Parts: sequence; C-alpha cells; structure tokens
Amino acid sequence: MKRLLADCIRALSDTSYSVPGYPITEFAECSGSIFVINEKTAMEYALGDSLMRRRSVVIVKNVGVNALADPLVNATTQGLIGGVVLISGDDTSAENSQNRQDTRPYADVASIPLVELDTKDVYGSLEKAFESSETYSRVALMRVTDVQLRMVIEGHIPAVSKDRRYGRLAARDLTMKGRAEQADNLFKGEENEPETVKKRGYTKTFCKDCPYKPLFEYISKEKISVILDTGCAILAAKDPYNIGSANYGLGSSIAVAARSTGIAITGDYALLHSGMNALADVYEKGLPLLTVVLKNDRMGMTGGDIADVTKYIQWADPQVFDDMSILRETVTEPKTFIFETRCPGDEIHETIRY
Repeated sequence: MKRLLADCIRALSDTSYSVPGYPITEFAECSGSIFVINEKTAMEYALGDSLMRRRSVVIVKNVGVNALADPLVNATTQGLIGGVVLISGDDTSAENSQNRQDTRPYADVASIPLVELDTKDVYGSLEKAFESSETYSRVALMRVTDVQLRMVIEGHIPAVSKDRRYGRLAARDLTMKGRAEQADNLFKGEENEPETVKKRGYTKTFCKDCPYKPLFEYISKEKISVILDTGCAILAAKDPYNIGSANYGLGSSIAVAARSTGIAITGDYALLHSGMNALADVYEKGLPLLTVVLKNDRMGMTGGDIADVTKYIQWADPQVFDDMSILRETVTEPKTFIFETRCPGDEIHETIRY
C-alpha cells in the first residue's frame, strides 16, 4: 500500500513535505518527501507552494497534526490556490506513539474536507482530496492508518490530466469576519453576505508616528511581493498599503515566503513565538529567503515587553536593515536583516473611516 500511495503522490503533486515518525517514515521516503524540522513548518512550506499554483502534500503521523493546527485552521479563512492535502498516518493501537489519536475530528475543527482512503481506489482517493482542496480553497485531510499502510496492494496509476482547478485567496476587502463568512458560504453552502471593510465602515491602521511606515510605503510603491506575519505588520495588508500575498498565522511568514515570494516580513515576537524553527530549517536547507525582522521589543498589537531577539539568532548572522533597496535584490541564500526601532509611547492604532 505504501508504495502505491507514494507513487500516486509523485504523480499528482508537485511537492511533498514530512516529519518522520511511525507509521509514515518509510511511506514518506517512498513519496520523495522533503523532511522538515517540524510539522507546522511543513504545512507552511506547502501553503507557500500553493500560492505559486503548485500542488503539495504534507505527510505526518497522528500527533503531528496537533503541531500544524494553527496554519491548517488559518488556511480555511485565508484561502489557498494550488491544492494542499494533509495525509495523517494514524497509529490506531499506539504501537509506536505516545498516544492513540483519531485525526478525523480535525475536519470539523478546521472546517475542511475529509477523505477516507479507499484501498480499492488509492489514486482516486488522493485525486478527490486535491479536487476538494481546490474546490473549497482550503487544506483537505486524508486519513490513513498503520493497518492500511501495511497492506499489500497493487494498483494502476492512470494518465494524469494536466487540467487543474485552482482555489482562491480571500478577497482583500473582506474583514476577518467576512473571510470566515465567505469560507462558510463556500464549504457549507450558506448564503451570508460577507462583511467588507467598507460595509463595516472602518479599518485599523498603524499608529500615527509608527517608525515602520516608510518600509510599508516603499513595499507598496515598488509593488514588491512579500509575506506579512501576524501582528502589527498585518495591518499593511489593508488601506492605504494593500501589500502582502497571504497570512497563515503567527510565525508563519518565513516558511510560506521561502516557497513563494522569497521575502518575509516578521515581528520579533512572531519570530520568537513560532517562527524560529522555520528560520532554522530555511538556513539548514539554504533556501533563498530574505527575512526582515521588525524589532521593537514588544508583543506587537497586544503590548508587553519581550526578550531581545537578536541574541537568539546570531547563528543567522543578522545584518542591520538600513537600506530599502535591499528588498529589490535577488538573493541566492538565506539572509536576515533586523530593522530595530522603538514604538512611540502612548499612541494607538489609527482608524480609517469609509
């Protein structure tokens, strides 16, 4: 079974990522998967590929689904383009796992399609998962078990059609509530009118004297494609800047950008929170990524002092960000820049009224 399913993955997808563990290690190797530092990073790589219209598979063991839940759920409301299929290898008897976990309830948690592997039509099962992902613009979950992976099954892989259906990203003018409503309309057949920023009547933007405004103005003016992280930076996705391709949760910009735009804009808190693993993996693989860390020693929009990120990424040889034109350069290896400044005191995010 594992060999047949692996051949189907090679035939139907453009990329595949995995984190080893029972019962999927050998299966992932047969699939030609790239092993990644953790499951969250694997999912973010796949979503980056999706933005470039590539199909991608993420193969993890059951407990690994817990680690990638954040980008998995965020992708439902943010949307995607190329199909992404999450294959969970469930260790049904906890034979080589710290617990026994049925991953199928994640389909309800994340509002994503669930495809059970049909051992009589392995190719059709995976194709159905990809088509579901592209139809509903979100990740599709396909569950396989340790018992199924041990089965001896032969099968034929038909000629793969070059025609693909592509998903879509959430419209930029939707509020977060509107994105959730649009996602429900698409998946559940509901007919709510998604809330737009103009319908709500306002949007939030940066503080009046935000020192990072010149950066976002430059990116907007030069039409540079970037991935923004969650936090204050995500405000630049709205008026008057309208930049950033997609956002899949706190700490996600590095891995997503590494497989798409090649430029990640992240906050120091986002990096410390959950972006550090991705940065390490990018450097380990030597991926061409330019990362700009907005260092203000604060927890972005929520406030609160944090640790100095600089001393924790010395291995990345971070440079001082002092020239906007750096963003126009083509990089062939990972490079990290720190844009350090202080937020103005006693200011609040301004409101743009419509």
